[in-house]
Amino acid sequence: MFEDTIKDKFVTREADTESFWTLANMVSLLRIVLTVPAVWLFILDRWVWGLVILGICVFSDWVDGFLARKRHAVSWYGKVLDPFADKVVALAMLLLMVIKMDFPLWIIIVMTLRDASIFVIGLKLYRKHSVVGGANVSGKIFIFLLTLAGVLWLLEYYLNVNLFAVYVLWAAALMMFLSWGIYLVHNYKMLTYHKKEEREEKPDPQIGKDA
Repeated sequence: MFEDTIKDKFVTREADTESFWTLANMVSLLRIVLTVPAVWLFILDRWVWGLVILGICVFSDWVDGFLARKRHAVSWYGKVLDPFADKVVALAMLLLMVIKMDFPLWIIIVMTLRDASIFVIGLKLYRKHSVVGGANVSGKIFIFLLTLAGVLWLLEYYLNVNLFAVYVLWAAALMMFLSWGIYLVHNYKMLTYHKKEEREEKPDPQIGKDA
């Protein structure tokens, strides 16, 4: 009963299936696999083909969500695998850019702390209530801006032009902190919701004594 209540109150969409082997999840796994040749191509300075594969990775992020909704195959596995695949692609490319292109290391450190805190709270939430929270809009905007900043940074490096990548990166950082706060508040509400319900339903011991 509680699981249905908390999902309806805080989570935007129920799972349609408990299966891991859905087409949407396979697209998410493919995104992780494609990270290897993408990074390798940039290491070899074959950046045009690297951008092509990176573009496929970005496009696949839309495809897996579309397939999950269209085929009614939204799964709890997908809710975890989809953002995990995004993080694998992002971290691999950012680390490459830090080493090769003087990309600021601090944004990776902050993003890692952000994701770790969300993961720990999300894991506690799942163990306690078997609920997996969905992504919020600010988080999606952050990923989009970070991707755009990364692409512009790559083009500035290889084409030796100024495309204002640093300004887009600052906008991404702003959305990163905003989405971090929203995730923490959202998951905290989900964690404390059951305790509130229990307190409201718990009988007053004083009533029994008066009787």
